[in-house]
Amino acid sequence: MKSWMLLIGLLTLTVSGMTQAAGGPAIELEDAQNNLRDQDSLQRGAVLFSNYCMACHSVKYMRYNRIARDLGWSDEQVLQNMTFNQARAVDHVMTRMQAGVSTEILGTEPPDLSLMARLKGPDYIYTFLRAYQLDENGNWDNSVLKGTSMPNVLESFQRHSTPEDYAQAARDITNFLEYVGEPAKLERYDLGWKVILFLLVLLLLTYLLKREYWRDIKH
Repeated sequence: MKSWMLLIGLLTLTVSGMTQAAGGPAIELEDAQNNLRDQDSLQRGAVLFSNYCMACHSVKYMRYNRIARDLGWSDEQVLQNMTFNQARAVDHVMTRMQAGVSTEILGTEPPDLSLMARLKGPDYIYTFLRAYQLDENGNWDNSVLKGTSMPNVLESFQRHSTPEDYAQAARDITNFLEYVGEPAKLERYDLGWKVILFLLVLLLLTYLLKREYWRDIKH
């Protein structure tokens, strides 16, 4: 028994070492404390994303009318809140930056953020938004992603708000991006317990049926 425990421990240490070697040093992430059921937060996050992020980034797998339906807006409200009536409800949520401009200014093409929350996780996005610091030359850098081309887009918001409001703004944007990554996530969660309940009832009925079939059989 001790030999098996020792072997399992060695394998665990080996896998852990390989993971750290492959991924580099771990980043200590802050807890985003997202709540996809907080519709007010999602609405604020959508507006903040439009005001601070869409100059460079898109969420091209979403349409404005889908956001309106999920966040409790009308089509007119989502267009007013996110596009200042410069788009149609059926349009995809695209960046406002013209093609080629980002490469000329930033040196790279900003990624679409539709699946960023699923790729990196909400905690990563929340920590990244709050990890900007001024270096010794007075330039902004990010401790989560050193040398990032992305400027500190929330700098003005941070300067003119309390630390609590700034943290809430980062959380609202993160919450919105988590929703965008899987719009049907809450529906999946709500359906999950119903499926489990159905399977439990089916298991009980199957067991009772098995007892009925084998009741008169001697074995």
